[in-house]
Amino acid sequence: MPHFELPQVAVPSMNAVHAEELEVLAALEKALEDGENDAIAEAARAFLDHVEEHFSREERLMEQYGFPPYPIHRHEHELMRARVKDLCENCASDDGRQALLRFVREEFPAWLTQHVSTMDTVTAQFLAMQGVE
Repeated sequence: MPHFELPQVAVPSMNAVHAEELEVLAALEKALEDGENDAIAEAARAFLDHVEEHFSREERLMEQYGFPPYPIHRHEHELMRARVKDLCENCASDDGRQALLRFVREEFPAWLTQHVSTMDTVTAQFLAMQGVE
């Protein structure tokens, strides 16, 4: 597992998705450490897919329930989506793998912790008041 914990938010299903993401992230880190190209490609695709599912689910809920700062939250997702896509799609080279490993160990954990502590916490409070679990 990655070497960090995420804050819990007011919507249990969001916490579950965040926990799954940490597992997918840990699998990618292990694949990168092991250095087997097929495993890296598979783990990178799984991470990219999970990030997309995670962000899309939150965005659907924010739209469905009329969350006022939806555009701001979505914009943060869009920036990270692009970053994840670029790194995961360019991990075939040694430099690409090293960049992805740094991202997995440093950049993404810091971003996700900050994002959950701010954007997701407020979003979850709003969604919980709408009855989302």
